Amino acid sequence: MSRDYANRNSSRAKQQPAKRSSPLPAFFCGTVFGVVISSILPGLMDKSPSTSAKIENVSETVKAEASELKFDFYTLLKNTEIIVPNNQSADADDQEPEENFTYLLQAGSFKLAADAEALRVKLLLLNLTAKVETVGLGSGEKWHRVLVGPFTDASSMAYARTKLSENAIDSLLLKRKL
Repeated sequence: MSRDYANRNSSRAKQQPAKRSSPLPAFFCGTVFGVVISSILPGLMDKSPSTSAKIENVSETVKAEASELKFDFYTLLKNTEIIVPNNQSADADDQEPEENFTYLLQAGSFKLAADAEALRVKLLLLNLTAKVETVGLGSGEKWHRVLVGPFTDASSMAYARTKLSENAIDSLLLKRKL
């Protein structure tokens, strides 16, 4: 069974797009409405002179309250002043001099020795002196600390700490007796 599709398209009427109306009437209506509102609105706002009188009364009240304020914290602070003596306390004499100590940076603490060794190698590649120290706990566990140092002065320790932080390695400052 054959069909003729050529006549099929001709049977449907082509729809014409709807005509669009001009936006000019809406524009003129909006303009007229705006002009009317802008001419009426100031007249409505001027008819209430009592609001300006209220604002003046409030501002006078605020000025009066501000003149009554007294600040006495100057005298309070002077009376609570604590004078710290310049001489050192007796506790400082009991401490040993700082030369009997050495400083280390702990870069990590691991259960597995292989992890600690991997971090030590990474630190050696950063040109830092590193070693692994094995510590036994009371429960029989062993932990492996990765230590950087020892440092004799604060500047070399600060340099090493900066180098560690640049490479996203947190460090802990350790102070040990010689």
